[in-house]
Amino acid sequence: MDSELMHSIVGSYHKPPERVFVPSFTQNEPSQNCHPANLEVTSPKILHSPNSQALILALKTLQEKMHCLELERTQAEDNLNILSREAAQYKKALENETNERNLSHQELIKQKKDVSIQLSSAQSRCTLLEKQLEYTKRMVLNVEREKNMILEQQAQLQREKEQDQMKLYAKLDKLDVLEKECFRLTTTQKTAEDKIKHLEEKLKDEEHQHKLFQDKASELQTGLEISKIMSSVSNLKHSKEKKKSSKKTKCIKRGPPWQICSKFGALPFVAEKMRQHRDPHVLPKPFNVTETRCLPKPSRTTAWCKAITPDSEKSISICDNLSELLMAMQDELDQMSTEHQELLKQMKETESHSVCDEIECELECLVKKMEIKGEQISELKKHQDTVAPSSSLHPSLLPLHFPSLTMKVELIGRIWLRKLSGDQNTRCSSRRNI
Repeated sequence: MDSELMHSIVGSYHKPPERVFVPSFTQNEPSQNCHPANLEVTSPKILHSPNSQALILALKTLQEKMHCLELERTQAEDNLNILSREAAQYKKALENETNERNLSHQELIKQKKDVSIQLSSAQSRCTLLEKQLEYTKRMVLNVEREKNMILEQQAQLQREKEQDQMKLYAKLDKLDVLEKECFRLTTTQKTAEDKIKHLEEKLKDEEHQHKLFQDKASELQTGLEISKIMSSVSNLKHSKEKKKSSKKTKCIKRGPPWQICSKFGALPFVAEKMRQHRDPHVLPKPFNVTETRCLPKPSRTTAWCKAITPDSEKSISICDNLSELLMAMQDELDQMSTEHQELLKQMKETESHSVCDEIECELECLVKKMEIKGEQISELKKHQDTVAPSSSLHPSLLPLHFPSLTMKVELIGRIWLRKLSGDQNTRCSSRRNI
């Protein structure tokens, strides 16, 4: 009896049960009581019945089978989806293959057409080449004919050449005669040129004497001009001695010029640089007015004066006058530089714009005067270089005869003066704009 129940209700995985009896107490209950979670809550009658354990086992196996079937169903659905995707991909692949085949077929057709076109063009070229070959054959025949004609012409030319050579020999004989005549003419020409050179040398000597006369006349004129300048310088000295006495105390109290820094910049002191070139062993010192006035004038020794000829005495006297004039002009330049520094100091101290404008105008006038004075000094130095002979120079006058150094100093001074005047103009224009 038990074995039949077990076979009919429980069954197995390979063989399903023949019949399933639903218990009477579960027919009227809702479907929620059939859930596997509520199997444990059963009536005491069923638990105490002899087939209760078999029923519970059968229910458990059914639940497991249902769960397995659900898993198999989900797997089958997944497999179906995968198969549908693969089928779609396969269709796409087939379509791509068909498209590629069509494209390859079209390309083959195009290639065939191109090959046929190339063949036709090659045939046309072959025909052209055949025509060209025929034309070249004709050309070769014509060239051979022309070659024969040229050979005949060359033979004729050779005959004519031989005749021309005979004529040339006759002409060469004539040329020899002409060369002899030309040689005679060249000898006569050389003698004439020698005479002309002799005459030119005489003319040069006469011109040299004429220049010497002119130089003497210019020396006399320069002596007159120097005397005039000396008289004007002496007058200026008398007029400016009063100003020097009043400004002496101020100039002694003042310090070195590089301490004064204004918008115009520092002025290059030309006279001080000239003194440095005169005494190269002395180190440069700060500029001071008393030093310029206390400088010793060059003294000439008696031994040197005894060895001087009367012609050189005149040149030395002119050099002395020129050196004194240069010293005086340098003193004037020093005075102007001190005035320039004083004006710069006043401009730095003042605060009113009107006073600054007046000082600027005075500075411009002073700069122009200094430029004129520098030009005068350079002209005098050039004249001194032309007048004074280098062999008869006294050692005390040697410092004045360094044109390269002095000219450099003058150039530096002029550049700085132009720079200063440019700064003044820019400042005036900026103030006017304000």
